[in-house]
Amino acid sequence: MTQLFYSAVALVLITHAIFAQCDISVGKGESATEWNANFTRNGGGWTGADTTVSIELPNGDSAFFFSDSYIAEDPTKPGDGAVYTNENGLRVRKPNCLPPFCGPAPEVIHYVYNSVVIRSKDGRTMRTLTGPKDKNGYSTSYFKPKSDDPNHMYWLGDPFYVTVDGKKKIWMFLNEWDVARPFDKSFWIRYRAQAVAQMDADTLAIEKIVDLKNKTDDAVWGISLWVNDQNELFIYGMRNEGDIKTARPSTLGMANKFKKLYIAKVDASKGLEHAVDLRNWTAWDGKAFSKNLNNRKSLIPEKDSISDELTVRRLNINGKPTFVIVTFDTSVGYADWKDLYLYSACDPQGPFTTKHHFYKTPTAGMTKFPGMTAGQSLQTGLSVYNPHMHPQFIQEGKMLVSYNSNLPFGSKPGDSIYAEFYRPRFVWVPIAGLQR
Repeated sequence: MTQLFYSAVALVLITHAIFAQCDISVGKGESATEWNANFTRNGGGWTGADTTVSIELPNGDSAFFFSDSYIAEDPTKPGDGAVYTNENGLRVRKPNCLPPFCGPAPEVIHYVYNSVVIRSKDGRTMRTLTGPKDKNGYSTSYFKPKSDDPNHMYWLGDPFYVTVDGKKKIWMFLNEWDVARPFDKSFWIRYRAQAVAQMDADTLAIEKIVDLKNKTDDAVWGISLWVNDQNELFIYGMRNEGDIKTARPSTLGMANKFKKLYIAKVDASKGLEHAVDLRNWTAWDGKAFSKNLNNRKSLIPEKDSISDELTVRRLNINGKPTFVIVTFDTSVGYADWKDLYLYSACDPQGPFTTKHHFYKTPTAGMTKFPGMTAGQSLQTGLSVYNPHMHPQFIQEGKMLVSYNSNLPFGSKPGDSIYAEFYRPRFVWVPIAGLQR
């Protein structure tokens, strides 16, 4: 019995030592003022969006991928995403429909379901990629489902490089949704399916989009990706599991759910058609990668809850490869999301057992923007979500992190004319020993 006790203690100490090898020291985050200014744009393409994932391109430029996006057309079109700054310094969009014809508040403003912004290596120029203009002169989405139904659309996952037939490609998971039709109050949005886009690494031209096959549940895969030296693609996924008891009620009748993190892997060298078939995947079951995806185990502690979108990257910290996750704490109700954390581990499958708080977003709950008069305010406080890392911009031991802000679900119409509600915000977070 004594021997068994000491063996158990030794195992605990060894396990703790292994985990501690990849623990990190995280400082307090600070607003990245220059980046916030860079993504505060009034015209000439992109003027606001969410998601905000990025990848460094072979020529040193960076591509920022966005989901729902406001686009300022050239020449300007009525009700497009163009922004003007009024005499008080308030950034405002012009709606395409005003009371009494629309109302009681103005709202009809055109946007596309996804777009890409290319930021030059020196940061001096930014250009927007969307789909071709429609018959009325408005931009369309860069990634489009095969369906001709205009209410079917893609929101974006995480881009990452893979090597296919000796050539570098970018793969990105796409999440297909069905948006409610006008005057149809039976639903707001329905999940449909997932696909993966393959892009030319140099031009971002879409070479093909292939649907996931043999997917058996509602887990959302591809929220982050990583590829090892053997060209194995590690795929992080999220699934809502179990209700969170909160002091404040949920919105639109949706329950607040715990969001759990999973990982699977597949051989990327065999091409996209092989990689999209879940019969070729294995998932981490807590001990090994198993062919039975239903036996997968969450990578985070039981009481923790991650973001719907997040980033996992292998970073160089104190000369060691370390896997780091950035996420909001979503173990509270959606209305109370505000705290940003980093997790770390030695392996892509974790376990990610400790987390480090680095920033409390001042944007959460915000109702006033610069330039608003005493009588102006949002009708509901802003919500925050979708944190992502951008490791190509590491400097002086600091990681660049973005998060999105939006009007909360169920908010009242009219607030969408205020441009500041919907754009990424950026934070510098110091990590001891972090190197590019």
